[in-house]
Amino acid sequence: MTRYWVSWWTGNYVDEGCTEPPFKHWITGQRGRANNGLNAEQLKLVAQIHDEDEYDKFLDTYSRDDCSICATIDAESEYAVWELVSKYFPDYEPRFCEEKPADFDPVFPGSRFQ
Repeated sequence: MTRYWVSWWTGNYVDEGCTEPPFKHWITGQRGRANNGLNAEQLKLVAQIHDEDEYDKFLDTYSRDDCSICATIDAESEYAVWELVSKYFPDYEPRFCEEKPADFDPVFPGSRFQ
């Protein structure tokens, strides 16, 4: 087995198929989705809102972002890493995958995995 330090983008939303993985991981950032992640019906509705407060409330309720997630994963290959990630984050978009020493174990301040 090789230890990998990996990162990917994901919505991390349950209704998009994401589930809690069995490996250490950290949310390290966010990015906005195109059209605030709104579907076609929501885009039609938001286009009809002219009140700024109502518009902001709508986006707070329905818009979605993507999370940048980092993790340490022990696997046979990089292919096996992404196969595992896809089981828990089916919408993943790879960022990087780097081989690390077997004792590599990052700790992020405030992480529940400290």
